[in-house]
Amino acid sequence: MNIQLIHPGLYQIRTPFDRTGTVFLYLLKGDRVALIDSGASDSPETAIEPALKEIGLSLSDVGLILTTHAHLDHSGGNAEMKRRSKAQVHMHRLDLPMAESNEVQVEFHVGPLRRLGYPPEALKERTEHVLRNAGEAAGADVVLSDGDLIDLGKGMRLRAVHCPGHTPGHVVYHWESEGILFTADSVQGQGARSGAFPYYFDAPSYRTSLGKLSRMDCRMLCLGHAYHGGTLVNAPIREGAEAKALLEASVQVADTIHRAVAAVVKSMSGVPDREVAQATLNELLYDIPQVRSRLTGFPLLGGPTLLAHLDAVKTGTYPT
Repeated sequence: MNIQLIHPGLYQIRTPFDRTGTVFLYLLKGDRVALIDSGASDSPETAIEPALKEIGLSLSDVGLILTTHAHLDHSGGNAEMKRRSKAQVHMHRLDLPMAESNEVQVEFHVGPLRRLGYPPEALKERTEHVLRNAGEAAGADVVLSDGDLIDLGKGMRLRAVHCPGHTPGHVVYHWESEGILFTADSVQGQGARSGAFPYYFDAPSYRTSLGKLSRMDCRMLCLGHAYHGGTLVNAPIREGAEAKALLEASVQVADTIHRAVAAVVKSMSGVPDREVAQATLNELLYDIPQVRSRLTGFPLLGGPTLLAHLDAVKTGTYPT
């Protein structure tokens, strides 16, 4: 089964994408049916439609698509969902540039890799990955701001909480009465794959968002991927003490990376960003698991995160 009841009226949908990835979506059945994220471009046909059929629903029953952020694996199915369901896409205004242009999204992912001197083959591979999974640019029908309330009926009232870092407009949806946080990629522990590193583009914002989430009523975390860290089992649902442990682990990982970058910058002033990033990886070898790509010399998705911390060191903007 690709769909699982995890709470009254709340289902998790496991959605494979691009051969080796998995993203977890969430369906809420109130008086209106809402889908949190839509997966990659082929997810509505290959995963969402079969999952809904298992519980007696179809794509046309979905009335709202609550997008956490505009990355290809979370919003790539938005255009197809709109065609098949007439659902309204909700998204924070700061992610609209990516939602409205695949070229902007490609640059968001590939720009940092170019800055780090990744070889042309790696840039081409990442570009093709984005375009293959992003689908048609769908924009948004409802533009969200921090604190907006979405009432689905039957006691399902979700608060939109702006949690930037992974993207500028990343939103967490908080089902306040149940203490459930749909965090997608705003809480990442050590990353979604073994040795891969967390993946974010603004280190100060990511760290501030983690602090904000840590202070909220959180009895259940519903993650976008099965992130590593905090517990022995890397499950996409964390409850109670395990939810708190993942939040704490995410803070610890971000702070550990930042301390290492700061130490390397202090000892290697004036050297290129790539050299600082690679020296930081060596500094972190015994602190954070890492599996480096033979092609790039970096862990999967680790390059942009290291650059984000390097920029924060240079500007002195990382929260302490």
